[in-house]
Amino acid sequence: MSILIIGSDANAYSIAEYMSKNENVDIVFTTSRSEKIKSFANFVDISENDTDNLLDFVIANDIDLTVVTSMIAIENNIAGCFENSGRLIFAPSSESAGITIFKSLAKKMMYKLKIPTIKFGIFERENQAIDYVYQARRPLIIKNDTQISDAYPVLTNSFSKAKSVIEKLFISPENKIIIEDYIDAQKVSLYYITDGYSALKIGNCISYDENLSYMDNYISNSNILSSELDLKILNEVVYPILDDISFHNQSYSGILGVDLLVNENYYNVIEFYPFFKQMHLQTILPNIKTDLYCLFLSVANGSFSDEYEFIDTNNYSCVSRITNNFDENKLSYINDDNLTYAYTTASNIILTQIAQTTNRARKNLEENIQFISKEGD
Repeated sequence: MSILIIGSDANAYSIAEYMSKNENVDIVFTTSRSEKIKSFANFVDISENDTDNLLDFVIANDIDLTVVTSMIAIENNIAGCFENSGRLIFAPSSESAGITIFKSLAKKMMYKLKIPTIKFGIFERENQAIDYVYQARRPLIIKNDTQISDAYPVLTNSFSKAKSVIEKLFISPENKIIIEDYIDAQKVSLYYITDGYSALKIGNCISYDENLSYMDNYISNSNILSSELDLKILNEVVYPILDDISFHNQSYSGILGVDLLVNENYYNVIEFYPFFKQMHLQTILPNIKTDLYCLFLSVANGSFSDEYEFIDTNNYSCVSRITNNFDENKLSYINDDNLTYAYTTASNIILTQIAQTTNRARKNLEENIQFISKEGD
C-alpha cells in the first residue's frame, strides 16, 4: 500500500516516519521539504496548497491513502476535491472544519449549543475592541481569529498593553479578533478520531510550563482527566459539535482537537483544531497501540463506526520539549530507545522522552537535552 502525507511540520515528519515502519505500508510520499525526512519517505515537489496538482499526483501514482496534517490544505478543501474524484483521504472538508479554522465560528457554535466556554467578545472594529478592554476586568487574553497564523494569544494585565496588542492585530488582513477573560486553570488538549458519527479519544496532553506566548513543554499520559470528566466532555462537547456540523454541513471526519481549561470537574472549552498540534502529536503518538494506517483508512473509507469501539493505548508518561540548541552529531550517540525526535520546518527538534512515570520521563529528558546541547561542548 502507498500513502501520501501532506504537510511540512513535525506532524508530517512523525506520521511519515511512523508509516514507513508500518507493515501495511510499502511506500511513503510526503510534501515535507525537510532534508531529514528523505531517509524514510519520498519527497513530492508540490506545494501543500496546490490541490489540483496533488490530486493529479495521487491519481497518476495510484496512491491508496492520503493523510493531511496541513491546516492550509484543509482550508483549501483538499478533502472535498479528493473525495469528488473517488480518492481516499483522511481529513475534514473545509466546510465541516470551519470551527477548527476560525475561532469566532467556534465561539458562536459553543454559545448556541450552550457548551461551557470562557466569556468572550468578537470584534471586527479596532475602536470597539479598545472600548471593550477599557471597561473590562483584567487580565484578558487577546487572540487573532484564524488558526492559520503565527500570532500567539497575548495575556494583558493593563489597558495600555491591551490597546497596543489590538492595534497590531488589526493591521493584519483578517481584521477580526477574539478577547477572552483570563481563567487560572490547567490547560488540557484532547484529541478524538471521528467519522462524523462515532468519536473515540485518541490522546490527550497538558503543558507544564505556562507561557501564553509560546509553550514548549508537554506531558501526555492516561491520568490527566478522570474517566467521569472524559465521558462528560465527549457527551457534552464532542457529540453536540459533530451533530450540529452534520446537520448544517458535511459530516466532520478526521482528527478533532479540543483545547479546554479544567479545574477539578469543571471545564471551559477554548477552541478546536483539525489535526494534532505538532508538539502534542509527539507526546501522544508513543501511547497509541492501534495501527494508525488501518485507523485512518477506516475513517476514509467509511468503515470506522463498524470496525472500532475503542483505541488501544499504552500507559506511558511522555514528555516533549522543542529546542534549536542541539548538536546533530551528539544526537546520533544517544543510545536511548525511549527517546524519539521530530524535526520542524524551522529545523528545530522536538524531543520526546517515554517512561513509566512523569518524573522519570522529565529527568531522562533533561539529561538527554543537556548531552546534545551545544553548550555542553
